[in-house]
Amino acid sequence: MAQTELFLGFVVGVVLLAFVVAYVGRGWRQYTVSAPVGGGGSGGGSGETSSTMSNWTEDPTVLSLAFLLLALGFGLIAVLFVGGGGVSEEMTNTAGAVLVAATVLVVVAYLFHGTYHAARSWGLERSQAALLGSWVLGLLFIVALSLRLLGFL
Repeated sequence: MAQTELFLGFVVGVVLLAFVVAYVGRGWRQYTVSAPVGGGGSGGGSGETSSTMSNWTEDPTVLSLAFLLLALGFGLIAVLFVGGGGVSEEMTNTAGAVLVAATVLVVVAYLFHGTYHAARSWGLERSQAALLGSWVLGLLFIVALSLRLLGFL
């Protein structure tokens, strides 16, 4: 009975998430930039591939689908972790470890990505922005290590 309630709660959460993404994502098309930001001329054959890749990575539909797949993956792993009767203990332990590792990976990627783009918007070059992002991650690692050595983690 409890697994049915967990599954129904998961399905309702996915449906609500889909409604929110559909509602928020429907008005984004009117805010697109009509001219390229760099304003450069034609760059030859290799520029078209990076332009296609840039358009693909900035498409709100692709980003929404990637977010939905990530949320569904986290939800599935959480259901396996919390799952109970029908799931073996090895599967529960593995799902818990995967859930923790994926959460740490998402937080680290979010911090690096945010720091990188903030530094780029401040006018820093790509290498300087990558250095700043790496510095933030290193600082976070040192803080976590210090807290671990002091016994707080």
